[in-house]
Amino acid sequence: MTESAVFNDFIVPQGYIFAMGDNRTRSTDCRAIGCIPIEKIEGIVVLRFWPLSNFGKIN
Repeated sequence: MTESAVFNDFIVPQGYIFAMGDNRTRSTDCRAIGCIPIEKIEGIVVLRFWPLSNFGKIN
């Protein structure tokens, strides 16, 4: 999807997150399915990989 489509004006509403696809040909992200409400997010962060200067375990 992202190979042919250009989105210059995408706005993430307050209280939502933007989830990116993984750049495969058939990958889909929030530009196609809409932003995700924060209250729908489940899980915990255990590892940060970006930025690389902060790579590591999250306490």
